[in-house]
Amino acid sequence: MTFAGILAFFGLAVVTMDVLGGVIAIGVMLRGGTVRHLLAFAGGYTVIIIAATLILRPLLELLNRWLQPVLDSNNAIGAVELVVGLALVGVSVHQFRAASRAPVPHSRLEQRSTPKRLATAPLVLAGVGFSATALADPGFVIAVGMASQEQHLLRHVALLVLWNLVYQLPLVAVITAAAFGRHEQLVTRVMEVVGPRRRALRTLLAALLALAGIAVLGDGVIALLSEHVPWLRQLLLLR
Repeated sequence: MTFAGILAFFGLAVVTMDVLGGVIAIGVMLRGGTVRHLLAFAGGYTVIIIAATLILRPLLELLNRWLQPVLDSNNAIGAVELVVGLALVGVSVHQFRAASRAPVPHSRLEQRSTPKRLATAPLVLAGVGFSATALADPGFVIAVGMASQEQHLLRHVALLVLWNLVYQLPLVAVITAAAFGRHEQLVTRVMEVVGPRRRALRTLLAALLALAGIAVLGDGVIALLSEHVPWLRQLLLLR
């Protein structure tokens, strides 16, 4: 994989970063969870992701042969970008509406963090269920396809591991903080920073999604009306 391909590969992990894992991990800690519970949750997620990656690679190779005429067509990729762009704009509208609602008041942190007994097995199953968020993310499928272009096995595995660590950085950060006994400070700090700014952060997210949707939508339209190579195809062609 070239330097440009590596930048696009890890840039994809940053852009599609899954913050839900960190939110769930903080929720587990607020209910009196420990590092063991977080590792159980992450373990259930990891097992499914590894299995899905092993299945996806040969499947993508097969689909690549079947879909080669589509992948070679600027018009087809441009049409895909139209759908993606409209979806992003739709999600941004939903976020704008959510940001316009008055925030629901929450109880104080010390009232919510009363330790309760948590079982490990349900958290493993929760991690398995949480893996669906990654499997449904087109960025994950694209990342597996891009990493499969690396023929050296160790580098291929290293790329996938590093991509997933970046992709799940919020979850990794909470687990790391808990391992060093700093999770209480992390949870408190997150609540202090995010809580009062929730509406502003949602509005910012909505604006970013709207801009991304308009950009992708515009690129798709240009690709359909001219000889322009769509961004999505340029990404797929990176080596």
